[in-house]
Amino acid sequence: MKFINSIAILVSLFEIQYSFGKSVPNDFATDLLTAENGITDTFSNDYLMKNVTYSDSPIKEKRAEAQTVAPKINLNPVDFTLIENKKVTASLYIDQKDSEYDGISIIAEALKSDIARVIGESVDKEGKASNSANGLKIITNKAQLSGKTIIAGTFGAKGNDVINQLIDNGKIDVSNLKGRWERYQMQVIKNPMNGVSEALVIVGSDKRGTLYGMFHISEMMGVSPWVWWSDVTPTIQSNVVLPGEECNVVSKEPSIKYRGIFLNDEAPSLTTWTDKRYRGRNQYFYAQVYELLLRLKANYLWPAMWGDIFSEGGSGDKLANARLADQYGIVMGTSHHEPLYRAGNEWGRYYRNDLRYTSAQAWNLYNIPGQQGYVREVNQRIEEFWSSGVSRNKAFDNICTVGMRGENDSTLPAADNPPKYAELLNYIIQTQKNILAKQNDKNPTQIVIYKEVEDAWYAGQLYNKASMKDTYAMFCDDNWAYIRTLPTLDQQKTVAGLGMYYHFDYVGAPKSYTWVQNTQISTIWDQMSISYDYGIDDVWIANVGDLKPMELDISYFLDLAYDYEHLGVEGQDRLEDYKKNWARQQFSKKDGSGLTDEECDEAASLIERYLDLESKRVVEHVLYNTANTCSDMYSVDNYREALNILEECEDIMSRTEALFKKVPNDLKSAFYQLVYYPAMAVPNVLRIQIYAALNNKFAGLGFTIANKYAQLCKDAIALDNQLFNNYNNNMPGNIESGKKWQAWDRDSGKLPSLRNVNSNNSNGMHVMVESITNSFKSSVTNGEAKLPTFYYVSDETYEVKLLTKGSSYNFQATADADWINISTSKNGEAKKNLSGSVNPDQSIFNYNVSPTTVNGTVKITSGNTTIRVSVQAKVDNFGDLSRTYIMNNGYATIDVANYSKLVEGKGKTNAGNVVTNKMIIIPDNGKYRTALRTSSSTITYESASDLANAPYAEYKIYVPENGTYNLQSQFNPTSNLTYGKVRLRYGISIDGGSISIINSIVNNYLAGTWKQGTWSADIENHSRSSVKSNISLSKGVHTIRYYQCDPNLALIRMTLYKGNLATVYGSPEESGFVN
Repeated sequence: MKFINSIAILVSLFEIQYSFGKSVPNDFATDLLTAENGITDTFSNDYLMKNVTYSDSPIKEKRAEAQTVAPKINLNPVDFTLIENKKVTASLYIDQKDSEYDGISIIAEALKSDIARVIGESVDKEGKASNSANGLKIITNKAQLSGKTIIAGTFGAKGNDVINQLIDNGKIDVSNLKGRWERYQMQVIKNPMNGVSEALVIVGSDKRGTLYGMFHISEMMGVSPWVWWSDVTPTIQSNVVLPGEECNVVSKEPSIKYRGIFLNDEAPSLTTWTDKRYRGRNQYFYAQVYELLLRLKANYLWPAMWGDIFSEGGSGDKLANARLADQYGIVMGTSHHEPLYRAGNEWGRYYRNDLRYTSAQAWNLYNIPGQQGYVREVNQRIEEFWSSGVSRNKAFDNICTVGMRGENDSTLPAADNPPKYAELLNYIIQTQKNILAKQNDKNPTQIVIYKEVEDAWYAGQLYNKASMKDTYAMFCDDNWAYIRTLPTLDQQKTVAGLGMYYHFDYVGAPKSYTWVQNTQISTIWDQMSISYDYGIDDVWIANVGDLKPMELDISYFLDLAYDYEHLGVEGQDRLEDYKKNWARQQFSKKDGSGLTDEECDEAASLIERYLDLESKRVVEHVLYNTANTCSDMYSVDNYREALNILEECEDIMSRTEALFKKVPNDLKSAFYQLVYYPAMAVPNVLRIQIYAALNNKFAGLGFTIANKYAQLCKDAIALDNQLFNNYNNNMPGNIESGKKWQAWDRDSGKLPSLRNVNSNNSNGMHVMVESITNSFKSSVTNGEAKLPTFYYVSDETYEVKLLTKGSSYNFQATADADWINISTSKNGEAKKNLSGSVNPDQSIFNYNVSPTTVNGTVKITSGNTTIRVSVQAKVDNFGDLSRTYIMNNGYATIDVANYSKLVEGKGKTNAGNVVTNKMIIIPDNGKYRTALRTSSSTITYESASDLANAPYAEYKIYVPENGTYNLQSQFNPTSNLTYGKVRLRYGISIDGGSISIINSIVNNYLAGTWKQGTWSADIENHSRSSVKSNISLSKGVHTIRYYQCDPNLALIRMTLYKGNLATVYGSPEESGFVN
């Protein structure tokens, strides 16, 4: 067996050579101003669609039996040459008599602009191309059809005449489109009609199907959906041939019917940018949002609403935003507290002025006639308010929000009594539906089960009320990307459909997070796949804040919704490829001038790694103002926690810098937005906070090294400002107004306080050695110091610091054993504080030797002072152990991916079916980058006897001595799916013994409310801990067997320890592992 690590001692000047302090290249602005073109191979869900089988979930089995989502169909492959010698070879014909001409004509212009980009012609700042001899010619007169052409439109009595003619003449068969939702057929036809030699025909089952088909041409040319929003300019190409296997297809139907985003918490960033560029959130701004949605195969939007009234925000025409959405085919909605198309601001701004109450008082007084507190004039005025909203917006394609919450996202007084609130909501929704019926508004309706409405739904049995029978019920996460409760099978049958409201951004208690992207796509997959298994497949919408910088999360969320059959089923195994392909979509180039595949993979890794930092704790919430502030943050005393984070930050930043240098000029703007800024800014903010903590720590001990940390902190703050200013001021293209991490939220992004240490006249040597806990708390000025024992299976490094409180001093360091190596960058005069690292030399160790302990000493001398630092290294003989953790220093920390065994089992689903159940690993998920859960999200094991047939994971640990131990298990901060069953239980057995079932949440746990302290703490900490105590173990190898009893529980780490663990934010780092 091979030995893992080495020992050496290094004593060197404490001089952090950090090159990022002024790391943004001086020629950055110049480089970006030359940006012209870029991009890659296509990355579309159509392209990735494969034949898949449904896994063991009973819900998925049910869906497979009654599958309504039509799959992709490949037709006879015939290539279509679109561009030759930078000249478009075909015209585009669209029919003005087509009932969907308004939207088709808009996307025809977008396609013309994409082609202009590809042939190297300019587009204006809004991405529009002018007419040119080499560009795409759009024609609407079929008499002009000749040569090669593209024909796009719908079919049927109100469709495209030429397409109908081709159908009648047997040239195309659209039977796969009839009655389908957002499906398109694309097909190359030779000699389809007189005068036309070849046609690429795009026919949609409806408007959006046609538009998706048109944008599929852009995908095949290598145009990213983020071409405008992130300045991802495509490759300039002289020749483009659309591959036959991709331009002769019938697309799949979307998996989720309505798929969209919510622009929220938009001030100050989005509002600042749009006010400057468009003078508000008007139709010129929303045109770019609508186009992006179509490029991403989405169809649904909740508009910005903090200070806006969407349906009165148009420029010139108040209703222009809504009219344009309808032309694009975008289905509009309003948020959870804005019923009947009314923006939250409208009631208080316009409609309550003739009442004798304030707006909130009047809104709260709405009641069932005859009930105590009923005021007729209030009901009448509010119903007029709703009716006017319907009259204004009913002609457009909408999902109409129904129900009622308090004004401006607050709570109605009736919500304190859930049954009473449910009765009131039932009356309100019936009243609202009567208003809709009177105005012949046939748009679907939807109630959002958000916050207090959840209690009305369950405790008040709103799901049983008459008003629910033809209404979508939209469930919600806890505002932090973890779902709350989900409907039972019986409840699923009482409504017209089911939806999910999800968050990538949030403003509210317990803390807001609004800065950069911070949700791992593995979390999106985990939580949305569970939602899907509970029947939520009608509406998915994500709160995306300002839209930027959530590009990856938005892409994945919408791609998952469009093609759940591929990305969702066993989707944990496709996450890595998705990230790599997404990076290639943005930064690769067909002509090879972009980033290589390996460099794109590195870009994906950098995104993943800064998201990993955010998933430990949202960086906005990492606070170090004084040495004692926020003791639950990364520890500068125990288990090297803060120092390990610091090393990770510096590695991410150095790799980001290295990759940025390889990015061609025409992609620098896109790379800066999508990778460079967050991958530099996120770890840099952690550096600010950790340097401040080290400053305060050493200032408290009186060492001048505190001043070095203060300067490093100030340099990091300066870099933060530089990154922000470059995002806003030195980047060409469309996007500016990035956000600062110092959020307006009083709890987020505080700049740290720093302390200065005045040098005294002493020149005495102070030696500090690292320890496992309480590290660098005191110094040695004479005598002896001892490093922790090195254990041969652990990748350990310990520091020795030579510090001063005053002037410089001379020193000499020697070792008395040849397996200890000393290397210094300057041996002699300590003008600055020094540090070095120590680790063992592999030559003295071998797995097969007898148990061995070796000792040595490093002698450090300055003047008449000598300090001896003891160094010890230890070997045990474990024989042929494999996949076993080795306990050292009183603990063994387990990465859940390093199991010794995974065993399949069976279980009964909520539908009563017995199916196979597995333990699965979710990669790059959670606080420690790996999570473990069962494949089924609908199986519950009620008792230990039920677990006899359940799946489990086993972990082996070598314990060095007899004793009593504790086992800490950490989980993602998920919530119980079943309302009223406050439990997320797991089972533990040791060495095949009896199973202990433990509930990981407290009895009064309630997700999504800051008033419930344990939820607030768990969600801010990004983990939840539970302990099994008093485990009696003998020396030797022991097996921990882990079971999951309840759905939506994901294990992320286990630590077996003796006595107590020292205070640490996360856990001790992973222990040595014999693989």
